[in-house]
Amino acid sequence: GAETGVTLADKLSLELGVRSNGIFPLGDRRNKSVQQRAVKATGLRAVREALGTTWTEVKDFVATESMPVVVKPVESAGSDGVKLCHTVEEAKAHFTLLMESQRKCGAQ
Repeated sequence: GAETGVTLADKLSLELGVRSNGIFPLGDRRNKSVQQRAVKATGLRAVREALGTTWTEVKDFVATESMPVVVKPVESAGSDGVKLCHTVEEAKAHFTLLMESQRKCGAQ
């Protein structure tokens, strides 16, 4: 198996009625934002985040955070696409790169 097959394997195992991790109720369990919402739902401390597919959706969040900020895709594996950005301009450039490119694992 591989990271790219996790979501499909979850769905197939449910349909086939075999032992499974099942379908995660909050969404795709590989999605970093979904993981953070699950952590918060248990009452644990989690990262502050902004989620969006356009810079307009996240720019206000980035502007109010102290630098550096981490910009990363919600679907990927390991450190693929992850960058520590020290300025708003650097964060915007990396965000744009992520939105305009295909990751090794994921649709971003």
